[in-house]
Amino acid sequence: MTKKRVLIIYRSFFPSLSHLGPATAIRNLLHNMSEDYDFHLVTLNYDFTSGVPMFETQLHRERMGTATVEYIPTGIAGLRVLFDRVREDFDVVDIQCAFDPLVAIPTLILNRLGFLGNKRVFHTPHGIFMDVIMSASALKKRLFCRLADLIDLYRGVIHLAGSPAEVHDIRRNHLRSQNVLMVSQFVEGGALRLTRREKQPARLRMAMVGRVTVQKNVTFALDIVRRLTVASSLDIFGEIDDSAYAKQCIEMVRAGTGQCDVTFKGNLPKDELFAQLADYDVLLHPTLGENFGHSIVEALSLGLPVVISDRSPWTDVAASNAGWALSLSAPNSFVEKLEAIHAMGPEAWSELSEGALRYSGATFDARATSDRYRQAYG
Repeated sequence: MTKKRVLIIYRSFFPSLSHLGPATAIRNLLHNMSEDYDFHLVTLNYDFTSGVPMFETQLHRERMGTATVEYIPTGIAGLRVLFDRVREDFDVVDIQCAFDPLVAIPTLILNRLGFLGNKRVFHTPHGIFMDVIMSASALKKRLFCRLADLIDLYRGVIHLAGSPAEVHDIRRNHLRSQNVLMVSQFVEGGALRLTRREKQPARLRMAMVGRVTVQKNVTFALDIVRRLTVASSLDIFGEIDDSAYAKQCIEMVRAGTGQCDVTFKGNLPKDELFAQLADYDVLLHPTLGENFGHSIVEALSLGLPVVISDRSPWTDVAASNAGWALSLSAPNSFVEKLEAIHAMGPEAWSELSEGALRYSGATFDARATSDRYRQAYG
């Protein structure tokens, strides 16, 4: 039986290390659904971190398993390639992150003008309608949403939400009724613990994973660890750019973080990151908002307990003894839980670790997610 062809449009993909959340979600989708669909990803031959092309040739193609990844140039030359691709005989087009003016908005306009024909067209937002994202350049984004309402930009387009909260975010930011399906996302390395170990007594090794950005709330995390009254360490894995916020975080560390040693580790390849996370005691992630939160779910799948904010979908981790989801309005509760983990012996911590694994296995069901995508894509 001939597999249906799916064209995915997104601005950034590996080996670039920017926009890692959506890129990881796309990579996991290609890996998990390649037996069902023939995927072709169109992305930009541009590294948003360094500001230069990733490949010498303007147009670069390579295979990732059975999928094709096509890196196109920015500007008019790339738009010509994009125009050609969307008119090819794909059955499905999945446009990622509608606020992107480089490839997403042009594709949505081409669809509105009828150039995509009878293809099934989807939009995967990756959390762009969350309050924390909408608040950055808020006027511009709200004007875009009103313009989308005015011209019916999403006519014939189905939004694919990563969580029930994202379904709500999509609908409340548009005046027109929106067609939305909840499909969730695939988890890389689900329910896989690389090593089994015991926590050392009177130790607190914390990890934080994600770009050093306002959304990840790194300044809050640094303030929390500075309040700890126990010897501890926090390693922050993720890109540090030259933004004012990143510089503020670096200055906070230089000014001193009490009894906690803080180190910026930068980006690591996924396998290496997973191997290192297995040796930590807890993931600290006081995010301002996540529609999915790959770093949280990957930590849980490794048996790493989490202390997170209540602004991700995983607010019920405490019920499974997998960690805690706490209110950002009560920073002392973060301090209390972290110091409680420091005081835990091997047996109590192992119960938390097993709870994280149970939560991961029960919540992140790849088979159910596959079924939802099959129902959506057809």
